[in-house]
Formats: sequence, C-alpha cells, structure tokens
Amino acid sequence: MIASSSVRVRLSITTTGGARVACCLIVGMLLLAGGACGGADGDASPDAELAAVTSLELFADIVRQVGGERVEVRALLPSGADPHTYELSPGQVADVVRADVVFINGLGLEGNLAEIVEENAGGDVVVLTEGLEANGGNPHLWLDARRTVGYVETIREAFVALDADGAAVYEANAAAYTDSLEALDSQMLAAIDAIAPENRKLVTFHDAFPYLAERYGLEVVAVVVSSPGKEPSARDVAELVETLQAGGVPAAFKEPQFSADVLDRAAEDAGVRVLDLLSDAYTDGVGSYLELMRFNIEQLQEGLGAG
Repeated sequence: MIASSSVRVRLSITTTGGARVACCLIVGMLLLAGGACGGADGDASPDAELAAVTSLELFADIVRQVGGERVEVRALLPSGADPHTYELSPGQVADVVRADVVFINGLGLEGNLAEIVEENAGGDVVVLTEGLEANGGNPHLWLDARRTVGYVETIREAFVALDADGAAVYEANAAAYTDSLEALDSQMLAAIDAIAPENRKLVTFHDAFPYLAERYGLEVVAVVVSSPGKEPSARDVAELVETLQAGGVPAAFKEPQFSADVLDRAAEDAGVRVLDLLSDAYTDGVGSYLELMRFNIEQLQEGLGAG
C-alpha cells in the first residue's frame, strides 16, 4: 500500500552575498507504508524494518552488510561525487527526513552536507568516526581495515537500539563482516610486507591515505594538494618533481574522480609511473568496500613492486 504525503524540509542556502539563510520547502512525495525508504534501486524489501541513509555509497555498502534484509539503505551521494560541493535535491532531503537513521563519517568529510542532515533528520544521526582516534582530524579512517571494524560496531549498535527484535541478525551480520575485515587486514599487511622496504613510499594526489600508510607500513613522502580544489603553486610542483626524482619513488598515485594533471606532468618529468589508488569512489569492476581495498592492494603491488 502506498500513501501520498508531504514533508516539510529545511535547507540552508548561501546567498550571493555569502550569507547563509534557512528556508523551508514543502516536498510532495510518495511514502512507502511504514515510512521506509526505497533501496538504492528504488525497490523496498518486504522484510525491511528500518530505513537508513548514508552520505557516501561506500558507507552504504558497509551499512548493508550489517543491516541485511531488515534495513533499506540509500546513499545520498553517487560514487565519486564531492560531498563539499554536491547539492541535494528536495527528494534526497526528504529521504533524510523520513529515515530512521542517517550515517555520516564526520570529521569534516561531508562539509555543508552534514549541516543539512542535522537540520532535516527525522531520526537519529550517527557519526561513524565517533570514538575513533583520528590523526590530525583526517577523516579517511576507513582506509585502515581495523578502523572500519569500529564503523561496523557503531552501525550494529545503532540498529540494535532502533530494532531490538532484529538484534540477533545484526550481531551475526556484524560478526561475519568483521571476520572479512580482519582477513582483509591480514592480506593488506602481507601484501605490503612483500614490497621492498626502500620502495614503500607514497606520493598521492590528495591527503587521503595517512591511516592506510600508518597501518600497513608505508611512508607518505608527498601530497600534491591538501584537499581537492586547491591548486598547487609553481614552487609546489617543482618540489614535487624533486621529491619524485631524489626520493627513489617507484610510482605516484592519483584518484580517478579527481583531475590530477599536475601530478601527471610532474611524474612524467621525473620519469615515474602514475597509477590509481581509491579512497571513497568506485571504479570499473569495484563496487564494494572490500573490492576497493583489494584494488588498492593490487595497485600498490604493481606500482611499488614486490620484493
């Protein structure tokens, strides 16, 4: 049974003068009976008890692993979208309004999107990094598989609190996925250990990989830009070329969702290969968190060379 309803959503808008103002919109929509959101493909599971929304598709995958068929999950942003600049449609804001729980990463990853979620959430807002140690506030904790176990625990706790009848399901799903993450962690450690110590150096386009480097024994020797959207100076580029040439760096890494012409040119000048390394966006043949991390293993092995 589908019922017609309307939802009042609150949006923050930046005016041409730079001021932020709040306004309300009445969004007409079709709500599923029971208030559940549709899944990523728009089809609702008949067994779903909860509606969950995540900021990124990567987190939606992790949430689905824990929620199973009891939870319908929708990601607000498509893979590769920049959460700092992405503008939610009224329908997406309505998904936030009617969700039982919204999961965000926190630590500034979502930018203004986090504010819109907080202002419009009709249910709980859960910060996945809450309680986890973050070096310098860098938000990319999930690139250390051990820290992703912390995400899983937070998701499980949220679902058990909202749906006690499904506690056994959430506990079992979380335990099984944690086993997969621990196996992935061991695989990552072994893969990097097989690389000659002098080659375990990372040059990346932006500062997304400190936790990966810290956990798996790599050294970040250069980052082209501190965050996407910032342009390096001519001096920065010259220093990058020097680092690539003098540091014995076998390869540099960019992310496919960003234009990395500066890195490409510097690497060419230094005679260094450039490969892809994934942080929060999928690529061809990669459609889950585990696949993303295994893709990174292959790229690191290929770029840095096994011992």
